[in-house]
Amino acid sequence: MKLIRKDNIVFFYFVYLLVGTYIYLILQINEFPQKYVFTEWLINYEGGYVRKGLLGQIIFNISNTLNIELKFIILFFQAAIYSIYFFLFYLALSKIKINFFWILIIFSPILFSYPLIELMVLGRKDTFVISLFLIFSIINYKSLNSLFFYFIVFFGTSSLIHEVTILYIFHYLLVIYLYTRLIFKIKIKKIYIIGLLIFIFLLLYLNLHLHNFVVLEDIINSYSFEKGIITKDSGAFSHLGPTVGVAFLIIINKIKFINVLQFSFIFILNSIPFLYFVKFKKFENLKLFSTKNIFFIFFILSLPVYGLLYDWGRVIHINYNFFIILLLFYFKLDLIDLNHLNIKIKKLNYLSKIIILTLICFLFSPDILSTNPLEYFPLPSQSIRFLGGIFQKFTELY
Repeated sequence: MKLIRKDNIVFFYFVYLLVGTYIYLILQINEFPQKYVFTEWLINYEGGYVRKGLLGQIIFNISNTLNIELKFIILFFQAAIYSIYFFLFYLALSKIKINFFWILIIFSPILFSYPLIELMVLGRKDTFVISLFLIFSIINYKSLNSLFFYFIVFFGTSSLIHEVTILYIFHYLLVIYLYTRLIFKIKIKKIYIIGLLIFIFLLLYLNLHLHNFVVLEDIINSYSFEKGIITKDSGAFSHLGPTVGVAFLIIINKIKFINVLQFSFIFILNSIPFLYFVKFKKFENLKLFSTKNIFFIFFILSLPVYGLLYDWGRVIHINYNFFIILLLFYFKLDLIDLNHLNIKIKKLNYLSKIIILTLICFLFSPDILSTNPLEYFPLPSQSIRFLGGIFQKFTELY
């Protein structure tokens, strides 16, 4: 009976996710370099500064120095970041009492399992963006200097890995704000604000201006691929050209009202646990902190990403990760009313819990592209596909 405790179920679920991730990462390496995810990792600085080129440059240099095939270096980086991602989340969750509320969060098909449900997401650089913010939020800072230093390190590195990080600046700033108000209990000096603005403008200059002068052909020619295998119109390279304004217009022209309804449904469905179970404690210096206000602010902050990225399934996955990281941060700072949470859970009978769990975790998930219909029974389908694949491999061996 001890094996079916909530904590053990979560542990085995994370082990399952990690093993599944490793296996699928290894299997998709055979599609190198044409698959979209690999073209993203091949972007480097050999043609000048370019968005999301930092990891590509590091991998390029390692490959040339150690004479190791690119695909194996990429596989190592992918496996390493997923290991860090799952370990840190499990570590953060292990410090919290796992109850029905957290079960709804952990087993949501748009959180940990989404890259295995939608394999086109697996191996993307998004995991670095999420993990760096997770690390930033769980560090126990001792001073304002260390807080700002690590902000520059993590936010700056994340922005050079993927420019989408810029759109999550307010998530980072919220962590800084809560630390200064609740932990340090001091006002931020103007010198910090000025330094912060200069740093952000520098990142915007790199990604919105300097990026426009990159020569994509030089990046492609820096690799010894057979001519024509990778071009400037291949995968991630094809998305480096359009400016922010052009990219926004392209997406707006493709999106239909039914697509907005589908993703709104997924968003609302996965917001139910937060809206129903969570209540913030009252603090004199945090008067605006309430469940509704936090939800509204997060909703507004999430909208720009949908306007710039076409694969909304991936966007909702990233947004939900950032939201849960902040939620864990609120629990860490003891901002959540645990009595209210426990009372809400106790009010639900067994049948109600089964219905809610099924509705939120087992029935629906978004396809990666915003124009595609919803997918049904995502977790069961993913599990059957994974276990069926393993069984098939075993039968082939015998």
